[in-house]
Amino acid sequence: MRTGPLAQFRSHAPSQNGHHDPFNSLRGDLGDIWQQFFDFTRQVEPDAFSPSLDINETAKEVIIKADLPGLTEDQIDLEIVGDVLSLKGERSEERKDETESRRIVERSWGRFERSLRLPFVPGEKDLSTSFANGVLTINVKKPKSLETARRKIPIGKAS
Repeated sequence: MRTGPLAQFRSHAPSQNGHHDPFNSLRGDLGDIWQQFFDFTRQVEPDAFSPSLDINETAKEVIIKADLPGLTEDQIDLEIVGDVLSLKGERSEERKDETESRRIVERSWGRFERSLRLPFVPGEKDLSTSFANGVLTINVKKPKSLETARRKIPIGKAS
């Protein structure tokens, strides 16, 4: 069964007046396109490896963590163009013995690319990274103009 924002219109049954609505099929197709376009969780290939990301923001920086188990630093490519940060790499399939039979294969492998747009263009010295235990941490310092500082706002008394 189809779901999504236009699912309510996907009926091939006649309308209340007994006439067939020729736009029902079009509504269904447009609903499918809409759902695919805004489904950011789907992967390009069903079984392809796609690293999970955590993105946190503090007053002074954006912190991005990517789970990259089984990869080494030299298998990871990180670049920035303007305000778009791109993480690329490839996780290779582990095949030791071609004669062994597989019962269950849940781990995925393959090329991956994740890109995200930052809310600013970082300076050249504003990026730092660390990689430990399969987790890549990217710290991006915010420009001074975007740093959020907390300040007390006095409340005036009514006259």
